[in-house]
Amino acid sequence: MRIHFTRADLARTHLAHGADVMWEVINSLQALQGTYGRNALTGWRRAVRHALHHDGLARPVRQRLFPLAPDAAYYPDLLTPPEGTLGLNEAVEVILSTPRRRLRTEFALLAGHAGAGAWLVDLGMGRTAALRELGDLLHAYHRLSIAPIWSVIRACADSDLALRWQTLLDGGVDALLGGFHPMMRWQPPVLHVLSHPSDREIHLGGRGLTLIPSYFCRKHPVTIFDSALPQVVVYPMSHTPGPSHRGPGLERLLGETRAAVLRAVGGGGTTGKLAKRVGVSPATISHHTAILRDAGLVITRREAATAVHTLTLLGLALLPSQEVSRARCT
Repeated sequence: MRIHFTRADLARTHLAHGADVMWEVINSLQALQGTYGRNALTGWRRAVRHALHHDGLARPVRQRLFPLAPDAAYYPDLLTPPEGTLGLNEAVEVILSTPRRRLRTEFALLAGHAGAGAWLVDLGMGRTAALRELGDLLHAYHRLSIAPIWSVIRACADSDLALRWQTLLDGGVDALLGGFHPMMRWQPPVLHVLSHPSDREIHLGGRGLTLIPSYFCRKHPVTIFDSALPQVVVYPMSHTPGPSHRGPGLERLLGETRAAVLRAVGGGGTTGKLAKRVGVSPATISHHTAILRDAGLVITRREAATAVHTLTLLGLALLPSQEVSRARCT
């Protein structure tokens, strides 16, 4: 994909002020269907699938939301309104008030994808029951998948944006756009969005461009489909861990043994396996996992007479991805 700039576009190109909740919702739905980002997202996928099954939402998400946001090049632009920067309630309100003509046009383009059927027809017709169900599902999915790690998403977005703002202040828009290599290549006056699945030419025509970092955007930058709408590029943010993810921060927060137990749970396992992994007794593991469970960091499920422990999304958020993947290998 190639995005063409004029002088006016360069003057009107800017960075978002933070993470956009609806882009995270849509990108996370795609990530939940895909297998990319294994080291970083495998634990999140496991935790979300467990939470969805626990709350009876696995089938509705699979049958309703997956067809709306397939792991493919197209999904309706109306699902990512600019109001996503204001919060979920504001964004969902805008989505549900979309004019019927736009609903019909954008949902019709999903025809042929897996799961497309009567649900999409009802949405395209703007039927009240279908729209109400969509709103309820978006809220429920967000509650289980995004809200528990929203503070981490915001921290990563703020860190990424701080570096890009500094680049903009030091070198102007040319330096900003050039700083996205290798995911994008800036050859004035054209920004090449590399590895994008479409081969489109977008002429901004003086409207400018908004650059939005996304935690769940992993494969390549993405854009909206309708070239007549205000243009954005959503790009994979730099996943720089914050201070609490480095050095002895976790030990200071939880204590040395409990931090070791939390890291061990990142690999999943029974009480006995965790005891061997950490080098303590099973009774000690049971004591610490009970405290971590009460804090919302660990889930324990029973399989016959055995207790199996996994991280919640909040517990996962406390560990950098390399520690989680390392735990799984031990």
